[in-house]
Amino acid sequence: MNVSRQRCIRFALAFAFVLWAGSSSAQDLQPSPSLTPEEVVQVQIDALRRNDIPSPDAGIERSFRFASPSNRLVTGPLAHFTTIVRSPPYSPLLNSISGTVTDTQVEGDQAKVLVQIVSASGHEVYYLFLLSKQQSAECRGCWMTDAVLRLERERSGTDEVAI
Repeated sequence: MNVSRQRCIRFALAFAFVLWAGSSSAQDLQPSPSLTPEEVVQVQIDALRRNDIPSPDAGIERSFRFASPSNRLVTGPLAHFTTIVRSPPYSPLLNSISGTVTDTQVEGDQAKVLVQIVSASGHEVYYLFLLSKQQSAECRGCWMTDAVLRLERERSGTDEVAI
C-alpha cells in the first residue's frame, strides 16, 4: 500500500473516531453553567434531529435533560414529555433535516432563542425557546428551557420571523 493511501486511511479512521467521540459526548451532555442559551437550544434541536440514535426516543430524553424544573412540572415526567414532543405542533422537531438558531435575545437571567427548523417533510417551521438561568442548587447558573412555542409566519412585506 502506498504512503498516500495509508495517510488517507489513517485520516478517515481519525475523522470517524472524532465523529463517534463527539456524538458520544453529545449523548452524555448535561446542563452546565458553561453553556450559553444558544448552545442549550442547539443541543436540544440536534438531539431531536437524531431522535432515535442510539435508541428510540434517545433524543427526546436528551432534550428533556435541559427542561427547567418549572417546565418539568408542566411537561414531565419523561413519558408525558415524549407525548408532547410527538404531538403535531412539535413533531417537526423530530428527525428534521436542519435546525438553525436565527436570533437570540438575552436580558438578565431570561433568554429568547428563535429557531428555524426544516422538517423531515421539507417544511419550514419556527420555534421560540424561552430559557432562564437557574438559581436552584443543583442547576445553579445553568440555562434551561422553560417553554417552547411554535410560531406561525405572518405574510407581510417580508418572510422574516423575528423575536
